[in-house]
Amino acid sequence: MKRRIGLGLVFLFFLGLYSVQAREAQDSIPVIERLKLDTSYAFLQYPSLATAQKLTKLFSQANENRLVIFHFGASHIQSEVVTTEAKSYLHENFGDAGPGFLFPFSAAKTYGSINYKSSHTGTWTSAKSFQLTPKIPLGVRGMTVETRDPAASFTLTFPSPLAKEEYELILFFDNNAQTPDFKLTVGENHWQVDDSLRSVQAGKNYLRIPITQEIGKIQVQLLPSEKPGRLFRFYGMSLEKKDKSGVLYHSLGVGGSPFEAVLNLEKLREQSEVLQPDLVILDYGTNNILYENKVAESLPNNVTKAISNLRAINPEMLIVLTSTQDLFYKGRHIDAGIEFARAMDSLARSNEVLYWNYYDLSGGYGQIKNWEQAGYAQKDHIHLTSKGYRLKGYWWNASILNTLKFHAEHPEQESLQLPLKNYDAMKEQLRVASQAVQSSSSGRSSYKVKYGDTLSGIADKFGVRVSTLKRLNNLRSDRIRAGQVLKIR
Repeated sequence: MKRRIGLGLVFLFFLGLYSVQAREAQDSIPVIERLKLDTSYAFLQYPSLATAQKLTKLFSQANENRLVIFHFGASHIQSEVVTTEAKSYLHENFGDAGPGFLFPFSAAKTYGSINYKSSHTGTWTSAKSFQLTPKIPLGVRGMTVETRDPAASFTLTFPSPLAKEEYELILFFDNNAQTPDFKLTVGENHWQVDDSLRSVQAGKNYLRIPITQEIGKIQVQLLPSEKPGRLFRFYGMSLEKKDKSGVLYHSLGVGGSPFEAVLNLEKLREQSEVLQPDLVILDYGTNNILYENKVAESLPNNVTKAISNLRAINPEMLIVLTSTQDLFYKGRHIDAGIEFARAMDSLARSNEVLYWNYYDLSGGYGQIKNWEQAGYAQKDHIHLTSKGYRLKGYWWNASILNTLKFHAEHPEQESLQLPLKNYDAMKEQLRVASQAVQSSSSGRSSYKVKYGDTLSGIADKFGVRVSTLKRLNNLRSDRIRAGQVLKIR
């Protein structure tokens, strides 16, 4: 049975079982109206009663039995803004199991997490999951670094030291006869990982280190060896509280990755058997549709294969598919966002997994420029600002809580599946408006700014540069206001 939920439920929910403190008025009506959010889609749609019961059980028992989440994605996940926002709410309601997966991003020559700073010494090489044929085996993070430099090291530094707890640090690295000795340093404590220690771990490409102290820095440093050229290959590490309760939320994935990137993780099964995920979110899409403005014919098979690979690891694992946000690229609206949302909806149903329709929730077709004008999206109309990513994390958490609340109130409901929005009328309206602007733009010398316009959008309409508009109108910034008359040429 399909159910469509009204706008008010998301607010009613926060008065009930769980507490959420509003941040930057992100749940306020003005923001919802300004960004054209449709909060009736703030749910994890489930295909069966059994799925809803399993989801409820995972969260209701998290304070006693740890709930492990894998959240895969591209640039919106690599920086960990979305997941950090969602995680903070989940930790408030279901318990904090620790920071989760950590990685030396600096050694991979890429940007890192908002939660810690990464630095390195020596020469490192790396591979990332957006590469069609990664030159190095990849683990769950989607990035791997390696070095033969005996002077190499990396350091992770937390801006505020993590409070003293009983932690367990799990390091993932190739453990074989070619692996050099290295030293792990946490604060004033040191562990030397040498042949004798690794031999105890024979057959295991990971090492568990108990830590009971405040954590400000974690450093791994290679040690001089009588056998030069030994290879240290590192996949990342998980920092977890020893107490097996609460939510352990791992941010995984690499910027620039399409959905198929999750199929390139050679060590996924091996490392998942150590980390034991209960809930996996496959949060891709932008890099599948942006450049060609279409959904590839191969996508359904790749999505189905990814789901099959995860279920082979653990048949009881819950999986969530998502849609992407509205996009605007090289002067055109990316219509394929609608098609991608439909494809994910269909694949979620046919594979009996959960679905988060973020496309319709975030406003749908043609709304990314509103987000940019309001400061929630960047000027490229592809990426969000930090505020925008935090808003996405807020609604990801709200969608989880709404689903739990809905199932609690409708315990016999066989499924929760919402109808997709139809954007045909909006597409036609934007197409006609664009043609009208194009036909009159050649002789037009001025333009009156409308609500929702951006300087870059106006430049696209009239085929001029943003810098030209700023020069003609003596603008010191990109900020414009409704009713303002701009010179075009």
